[in-house]
Order: sequence, then C-alpha cells, then structure tokens
Amino acid sequence: ALRVLSNLTSTSTQSSETLVELHGLKTLMPVYMGRTFPKPAPCTPAGRSSANHKKAKRAKREWMQGIESHMIQVMYSLTRYLTDASPHDVKQRLVAKFLESDLEKCDRLVELLVKYDEMARLAEYKYYKSDEAEEAEQLGLDVDLAALAAKLKNGGDLFHRLGAIAAFVSLESKRCHEHILEQLQLKQSGIGVIKVALEEFATGLEDGEQKKQLVNYLSAI
Repeated sequence: ALRVLSNLTSTSTQSSETLVELHGLKTLMPVYMGRTFPKPAPCTPAGRSSANHKKAKRAKREWMQGIESHMIQVMYSLTRYLTDASPHDVKQRLVAKFLESDLEKCDRLVELLVKYDEMARLAEYKYYKSDEAEEAEQLGLDVDLAALAAKLKNGGDLFHRLGAIAAFVSLESKRCHEHILEQLQLKQSGIGVIKVALEEFATGLEDGEQKKQLVNYLSAI
C-alpha cells in the first residue's frame, strides 16, 4: 500500500491533498516514527516462513527498509505539493503533526537525515576505494559519476528528500526550525547538512518547479 501511495503522491498534487484530507496522516505517522510496520504478504520473501534464519532475517530487513524508503518518498511528496492554496488546510495539518508530542517527529526527521547522510557518504567512500573504481579509472571512465550513482543508490536519494522535508518544516515553523538545529548540534552536525542535501538534490534536477522549490528553500533557510 505504501508503494502505491508513493507512486500516486510523487506526481500528483491532488493525491497528496486527498491523502491528508482523508486523515491519512493518522495512519502514516506511526510508520514514519518507526513504531508500526505493515505486515508483509505471505507470498513475499519477508512474509514466508523459512528454515534459513539468515535468509529470513535479511528478507525482513529489506522489507522494513523498503517501507521506510516509501514512507520518506510520501512525506517528501506532501511537502512538495501541499501549499497555502491547498483545500481543507492540509498544509497546516501536516506542519501541525511535527509540532505534536514535544516535536518528536522533528527528532525522527533529524535521526533519519543523519542516518542516510552517513549511509550515502560511506557508499561513496567505499566505491572510491574499490577495485571497480580503479578499473574504471584505468579504462578512462568517469569515476566521479559512478561514485555519485553508488551514493544515490545507497541512501543519497533519500537523504536529499529528507533534507527537503527538513527545510519545509523549518521554514513553516520557527519552533521546528530551532528544535531541528538543536538536535543536529547534539549529533555534531548543523544546518549545513540540510543545505548540502538541497544543493545536491537541486543540482541533479532539470529546471522546473521542483528545482525552483529547492532553490527557494536554500535561499530562505
């Protein structure tokens, strides 16, 4: 279901608005917080019983990673498409969720942002140190481009979207902005990590409304 929501909201303002209008955040937020995960279908590797415990554990881990990935994609789409002109105060309702319960959703946002930043950086580092990179260099291939692909595949793409979510929330709420900065500082980081995410994200996009939004975030944050 999350995959379907991710696909629907990724290209549709109406789908994003309808999701919030129909109280979808009540179901989505526990998943975002990592407290609730949909059960895998019995026909999937994660849902099937297996005597191979390592294989079963890996399948479950991949399933949960997929859920988290789709959740981040959905959240990013909401911040991308919901505006002050959206009906039924759906944008304000989304922002309000980040202010609830002592701003715990901002804490979760920072946790995910730092997590995926580290994952992406590690993937990039490992590629540069790999035999594959050495072989590519000898063949005259673009090693930096291959390293970027490895980075995006292993967390970079989600890091970019989390940076956009953090920018959206920070600009919509002063309390969220201050809290996010405090939490980043506790993790030996700062506003720079959000700016890096936005810059990298915008650089990879063609000119258009999506890129314009990210550039506006950068100038305002």
